[in-house]
Amino acid sequence: MELWRFIDAVNQAGESPAEPRDLQRFEETTGIFLPDDYCAFLLACAGGRCLQKVSFDFPNGVWAGYVLDVGGLQKDPVYSLVHNRRFPPWPLHNDLLWIMSDHGGNPICLRLDEGNEGKLCFIDHELAPEDDDWTLEEASSRDWGYVLPLASSFTEFVRKLRRK
Repeated sequence: MELWRFIDAVNQAGESPAEPRDLQRFEETTGIFLPDDYCAFLLACAGGRCLQKVSFDFPNGVWAGYVLDVGGLQKDPVYSLVHNRRFPPWPLHNDLLWIMSDHGGNPICLRLDEGNEGKLCFIDHELAPEDDDWTLEEASSRDWGYVLPLASSFTEFVRKLRRK
């Protein structure tokens, strides 16, 4: 899917996309430096509810779900990257940044850990460990199956989306 088609599927509810100063403030406040392709998205889309059935698959071709909530730099806590970073409604490792969720409430995150920066992953919230003493490496292992790879970049993820 082309980026503009994905943006067109998102109801931004009258919110304005981020401006460069908003991205700079986010990065300075959180210490998270966002990948260029994701910054370009935030400069074009405020985030919101995906009103069309936009489907995505795991890398092996198995259907994963539909995009539902899309994050942005806006005030509404449901779609706010800042709010969801501070108060994640799911157990998330510090090296993960929620950027959207699927129709079942599973987070889709940007990885921030060294060597994996900018990769997207799917978090199966039903398999989430109850405590905080797990590592991202453990959660990404085949044994746990909690943090599953989706794409090597935001651009790749969007390119593989399809409308149902």
